[in-house]
Amino acid sequence: MVSDKIRTIKKLSTDIPLLYVEDNIGLCNNMKKLLERVNDNVIIANDGEEGYKKFLEHEPKIIITDINMPKMNGFKMIKKIQAIEPECKTLILSAHDEKEHLHAAINLEVFRYLNKPTKIPELIDAIYDTVLSIHKEENRRLFLNQLQNIFNYQNNIVVMMFEGNFILPNQRFLEFFGVDTLDEFNEKFDMEKLLLEHKEFLYSSDSGTWYEQAIKNSGTLFHTKIENHEGIKRHLILKSRDVPEKKGHYILSLDDVTELNLMALFDSESTNNDNMAQDKMAVITFMQIVRNNSAEVKIHNFYKGLTIVNPAVLVKITDDEIVLKTVNSQLKILQLTKFTTISSEIFPQSVVCKSIYNIDNDNQTITIKDMQFSQRTATDRKFIRLEPGEKQSCSLFYKEIKFTTETTIIDISEVSAKVEIKALPAGMAIDEKVNLSINFKINNRQTSLSTEATVYRIDENKRSYYLVILFEVCAKDKKLIGEYIANRQMELIREFKKLNITQ
Repeated sequence: MVSDKIRTIKKLSTDIPLLYVEDNIGLCNNMKKLLERVNDNVIIANDGEEGYKKFLEHEPKIIITDINMPKMNGFKMIKKIQAIEPECKTLILSAHDEKEHLHAAINLEVFRYLNKPTKIPELIDAIYDTVLSIHKEENRRLFLNQLQNIFNYQNNIVVMMFEGNFILPNQRFLEFFGVDTLDEFNEKFDMEKLLLEHKEFLYSSDSGTWYEQAIKNSGTLFHTKIENHEGIKRHLILKSRDVPEKKGHYILSLDDVTELNLMALFDSESTNNDNMAQDKMAVITFMQIVRNNSAEVKIHNFYKGLTIVNPAVLVKITDDEIVLKTVNSQLKILQLTKFTTISSEIFPQSVVCKSIYNIDNDNQTITIKDMQFSQRTATDRKFIRLEPGEKQSCSLFYKEIKFTTETTIIDISEVSAKVEIKALPAGMAIDEKVNLSINFKINNRQTSLSTEATVYRIDENKRSYYLVILFEVCAKDKKLIGEYIANRQMELIREFKKLNITQ
């Protein structure tokens, strides 16, 4: 039991200096050896005056002191220290148990009064209780500071964690789980199974517990499903935050959004899924959740296939529109494309904005009204697809016969190409085999490659056709295409920077 308490004291005392004040040198040396078993930062003083000076120098949180000492007695030293730091915990070790000493100790709110000679288990118990008291007070102070800094958490379920354990809940937490204390919660609930399994939600799995994932991704918003004390399954948004300057401590906030009926968007078999995806208000609701949690979204756009992704902050949300603040480069591409895609870890799908209502360069904001969830967007691309430069040409062969019409590459990736042709050869269909021959330049070096390909899609336009063809090339040619795409990206970056787009 004593050894367990020593381990706990040592673990919790890494940032808790301890000052020991004793005028008996022999006793002082023996006690120092004992105290260093439980604390790595023991400071020694041999009288009250030296003890006060050591306190000013080292600012210990625990003081163990004798009473009768030369120059300044223990009570006077404690009184002077408390005038500077009233939260400092004091333990008195004294051979005297006169009533006046006990009354003085009570008046000074001494944490513990022990008689000499003090038994080791009794001293360990006193230090153990002192360290736990300091730790509990610090946790409560940190908890309150976090609540003050995060204004929107006050109506949420909030709990502080330390090394995978809940240590300090707010009242809303206790009410949700129908308990009066944290000890009662620990008796009734299994931490690892607290979050129920649901598609695309956070819960414990073979890859790790839900709280390990939340802590690892501090600041990320997660959907969760939790059963309250009435047995009702609730939809909550979870966010983990590191506690500054306190390693291993985290604040978890859970925002109950059950009444918004958003779970259907995550259920592919739900009959309401498609209707909700088209529902503009569903999008606005998710945007509001992002804003309430002081989170960001990402705006995705493309310039000739070059991906341009920037963070954005929601500055205004109404029932009809959202206003986002973003960087100038995104405003620039939006003026060119007039549409965009918005993503967030909390969205069930990316949000497609088919038109931009307003772009305000002065305030760096965009206003969007036309928006809906989309199951598939350009942000899902696995491979970079770029529009090629002018110094390229291509030829297509079908059944070993070259296409006689003009052939142009619209975009190209490591595994595919979109090719425009003026007329479709007889018999051409999806899954047909063709041969593609490309000539292009890399750093002014003329290069070519030929490969067999498969027709994946055929799109008919007014005066032409688009063929999307898929291919697999050898490692050498794949490296060649990769080099071309990398060089083309740099060209497009330089080109985009030089663009002068006006509203």
